[in-house]
Amino acid sequence: MRTLIAFLLVVVLAAVATIGCDGGGKATPTPTGIATGVATRTPLPTGVPAEGPQLLYKEFGSEADVIWLAAAAAPQSPAKVAEVAHASGEGISASLSPDGKRIAYLALAAAGGDSTQDAQAWLLDMDGAKPRLLASGLDGGSKLIWSPDGRSIVARRNGPQAQFGQAVSLLKVNVSDGSETPLMQADDVLELFPMGYSPDGASLYFTQTTLKGTYFGVVAATGGTPRLLVKASDQWARDWHLSPDGTRVVFLAGQPTDDRIASRAFVAELVEGAEPQPLSDFAGTLDAGDHFNPVWRPDGQRIAVGQTPVDGSSAAALVSLTGGKLEEATPGPDQGFDVPMGWSPAGDYLAVRSFEGSSAVQAGREQLVIIELGKGRQTVGDNGKLEFIGWLASGSQ
Repeated sequence: MRTLIAFLLVVVLAAVATIGCDGGGKATPTPTGIATGVATRTPLPTGVPAEGPQLLYKEFGSEADVIWLAAAAAPQSPAKVAEVAHASGEGISASLSPDGKRIAYLALAAAGGDSTQDAQAWLLDMDGAKPRLLASGLDGGSKLIWSPDGRSIVARRNGPQAQFGQAVSLLKVNVSDGSETPLMQADDVLELFPMGYSPDGASLYFTQTTLKGTYFGVVAATGGTPRLLVKASDQWARDWHLSPDGTRVVFLAGQPTDDRIASRAFVAELVEGAEPQPLSDFAGTLDAGDHFNPVWRPDGQRIAVGQTPVDGSSAAALVSLTGGKLEEATPGPDQGFDVPMGWSPAGDYLAVRSFEGSSAVQAGREQLVIIELGKGRQTVGDNGKLEFIGWLASGSQ
């Protein structure tokens, strides 16, 4: 019992002290919602560039969320994709399809319920019209994972609670007809999340947390016996992201220091028995303070990772895994720090959550920002209740 209490205390402290991620490999629970009265998507306003990358994001509201699409070159003039009503105080968790034409989202009906048991998966075209129910009885705190061919999504369903854990299953849902295929079940675990597919779609990677630590594993995309590959940490691990080629994962893990558990970035090969390597091995200046949400650049050779502010501000670091000088995602903030969310398809823009505070504990005011590397940064919207969903290659969808 003492071991359980200590482990759970570490998890709770880590959740409080660490800025969470977006979307790409979300480990912490996110709000949920359901679409009713979805608005038709409007064209981009006059004067907004139709070409170039487009940022898809959502704005949280107490009774409904709004999904927006904005040109990277003019993010202050977005187009509304859809308005999504949900249970009071909740929100939606959305994932963009690989071809950028559809949005799958987890939703809790406006009538309410248990977000860990009663969430539903919905499918919405980018024109915002006629959302379609795919599956019910899901955990709204997990992220929906698209298959590379865009034909299915993976969702999480919780089973009965056990004394120290729970039974959790991952299932594949066909987006054409809503048919379900069980992929795996884990009993008496603290957490189980789908992480992403191998590029060929043959394997699904997952992360599993037990009293012994957090592990990365793999199961066949058709289901079967799962295998644990890498022990990520004896402590907690979160904010994981697969490399573009599907062979590695970058993530945050708790690392004991003299007086606390620090949040540090690691990278690991997804092969059995591999040892995670601190990202600081490639860039020693990352050793100080906490790290935030490391994300892969599309070339798979560099990783953007947030850092605790130094001298009042800190830009996200660009760490090369092939050697070379440590760079920064500039221009950085005048005050505070940037937490990377995701790269545009060509790797020339980076969406970040920008905080004005001095640490994860004292984060201060938050805004969603687009950085055009080496050129400028622009704020998206006018408030901090915005959440990154993904990038489209252009506005001509």
